[in-house]
Amino acid sequence: MRNSIIMRRPVNPFVLSGYHSPAYFCNRETELAWLQDQFDNERNAVIHSWRRIGKTALLKHFFHNLEKNTKARCLFVDLLGTTDLLAANKKIAEAVVQKFGDPDSFGKRILKMISAIGATLGVDEYSGTPQLTFGLGAHRQPMQHSLHAIGKFLSEGETPIVVCLDEFQQIVNYPEENSEAVFRTWVQNFPSIRFVFSGSHRHMTISMFSETARPFYRSAQVLSLSSIEEQKYSKFITAFFTKGGKKISGENIAQIFKWTRVQTYYVQLVCNKLYGRSNEVTVEIMHEVFEEIIQQEIPVFSSYQNLFTAYQWKVLVAIAKAEYTKKPLSRGFIDAYDLGAASSVKTALKCLESKEFIIADVQGLTIQDTLLMRWLQRL
Repeated sequence: MRNSIIMRRPVNPFVLSGYHSPAYFCNRETELAWLQDQFDNERNAVIHSWRRIGKTALLKHFFHNLEKNTKARCLFVDLLGTTDLLAANKKIAEAVVQKFGDPDSFGKRILKMISAIGATLGVDEYSGTPQLTFGLGAHRQPMQHSLHAIGKFLSEGETPIVVCLDEFQQIVNYPEENSEAVFRTWVQNFPSIRFVFSGSHRHMTISMFSETARPFYRSAQVLSLSSIEEQKYSKFITAFFTKGGKKISGENIAQIFKWTRVQTYYVQLVCNKLYGRSNEVTVEIMHEVFEEIIQQEIPVFSSYQNLFTAYQWKVLVAIAKAEYTKKPLSRGFIDAYDLGAASSVKTALKCLESKEFIIADVQGLTIQDTLLMRWLQRL
């Protein structure tokens, strides 16, 4: 097996891309204990949250702990961007080879698996990492055959295997009508493999595991991931600023939480910029960073307007300015933003929800992306 990659210590402790190490991971004790309980008792698990909450980092941290304690070998597969079963098959197979293959000495078992899925093995000339090439046979053979070969390889090892299928809701969009059934059969055929299904579309992910007519109905334990607890996140931020010889007040951290609504990525982004800008964070510097972050995204946010009619955009702006609304069809909300008829608002809301621009949160209807909301509030 290949040796683990040794990562250098980041210059800026507020890591923005991927998972680095336990030292740069904040809290989540409750969620980690829940995941550990599922693993210890051989249950499959589902974690869902909206984007930018820190779901992927949580799972990678949990996997890090399992492997450090040699309790399991863990495979992380990101299905985002896959468009059909063949693309998913390739992603899973490539992840297996990257994780369990040794480019200097591939064993008979993994070579047998590669052959069974209709692929050939090579090495990327730039990175030196193993690379799979799929021939015409991979297109003709059933996905079930390939997944069975992968599952057989994974289940034959001495150490337990945990497979995370990230952005699992993506399979609902595949053109194949049986995509959910194909994956469900795979899970059932290899009960010794533990599966964690992760999704960033809450309603879609929940429905996959809660609707009686769906293949995955009641087949896994479900956890809804919310924001990191503010008190512990505040201590985490303060500790890194102090360690770096920098100052940030509790009041400023509270303002960061309010502005970002504690969406993990945006908290990290603001703190990353503040940490790199000054030895002492002032209100003025903090608002400069807020402005800088919004300005960087304006070209992208402006293009969103082309996705909607003028009226739908007006409703989106109204929800942003309200920040949360429990009664978007009420006369008070409609009159406050001059939206006209309730029936028109209802139709616009369906479109905005279908494109995941607005979500129903515990506090009411709101914009999912906080940064987009902050920009819309200026219009």
